[in-house]
Amino acid sequence: MAHRHEVGAAIAALVLAGAAGALSPLVVGEGADTARDPRPVRPATSAPTWTGGPDVAPPADVLRSLVAPEEMGRRLLAATAATGVEQVAREDDGSGDLARLYHLTVEGAQVSFYIRWYNSPVVVQDGGRPLTPSHICEQGVEDDCTTLPDGSRLLREETFASGGTGVPDTFLQRHLVLATTDGWQVDVTARNTTGEKDGEIVTDEPVLAMAEMQELATSTEWYE
Repeated sequence: MAHRHEVGAAIAALVLAGAAGALSPLVVGEGADTARDPRPVRPATSAPTWTGGPDVAPPADVLRSLVAPEEMGRRLLAATAATGVEQVAREDDGSGDLARLYHLTVEGAQVSFYIRWYNSPVVVQDGGRPLTPSHICEQGVEDDCTTLPDGSRLLREETFASGGTGVPDTFLQRHLVLATTDGWQVDVTARNTTGEKDGEIVTDEPVLAMAEMQELATSTEWYE
């Protein structure tokens, strides 16, 4: 199966869109040196205020606001009991993508959290049709793409090799994508290594289970 929504590809798109100046690392903080609570965050307690359904493109004025970048980093740190979190991308150049990428260190391995507005001007600037939550799911191709009760779409890709020239097959990751009905796309990638294509193997399996990643993606902690 082709893994079409990986965070690495999203970073490349961010740079091509002219946000390269937004890639200077920002260390948000350090977590407590304690065992990770296997319950990363409480599940979402409220749906987006506008729920047009999985096949309806949301208008721009229904998009929920995100908490401040540093606050989001602190909440990610607390949610995962990570020992560190680094914000490596943020939208501050006026492109409108509102993208933020964080790398967390959880039990020595890397977890990536990437959130962006999937109907930003960057996406539709060439006259493309506005996207719906279902854009993350290609019918007949994606094995595990479901519709949540609020109409959001969820794509789960179980453990697979990170891939790439010279990257060992033992570099593993699992990946999850959420597309909300009001326009946010959240990608969560958990690895068994300290980095995606290089670094050290620190555990046999990716450090977060799929259920933990889903709770992280669907949490309302990231919105005002």
